[in-house]
Amino acid sequence: MDGALLSTVSAPAGTAIGAISSLGSTWLSTQAHTRATRLAAERAKREDIYARFMDELARLYADALNNAGVDNERLTIAYALGGRIALYASEPVNDAAEQALRYIVDPALGPKRSPEDVRALMDQPEANVMRAFAQRCRAELRGLGS
Repeated sequence: MDGALLSTVSAPAGTAIGAISSLGSTWLSTQAHTRATRLAAERAKREDIYARFMDELARLYADALNNAGVDNERLTIAYALGGRIALYASEPVNDAAEQALRYIVDPALGPKRSPEDVRALMDQPEANVMRAFAQRCRAELRGLGS
């Protein structure tokens, strides 16, 4: 091949390859940034829902342990948050949320408890449903990335 022809073809080919590489690099970095932003927003949304659900569960549980009965307004809020959890969360998180809500409502519907009964209830491993829920939430959020 003639040297002049090779030089003539090489220059535009090199420019085209450089432009394509630059476009590809920009596209890949934009995609990675968009994905990271989307995951961060998803994580923040779930953290907010999970935290609000745990706040409502804690209030319901305190009422139940104080033999105050079921606060229907709080129960409604907790069920609504549970529905949002079911919409966004994985099955293990959803199951833990349902289990926690059932466990916390049951004492409110049961007989009155003495302070000693309440303390004994707190020592039962299955009574720490909020921790089980939090652990499943933490595992799910780790899966979404930091």
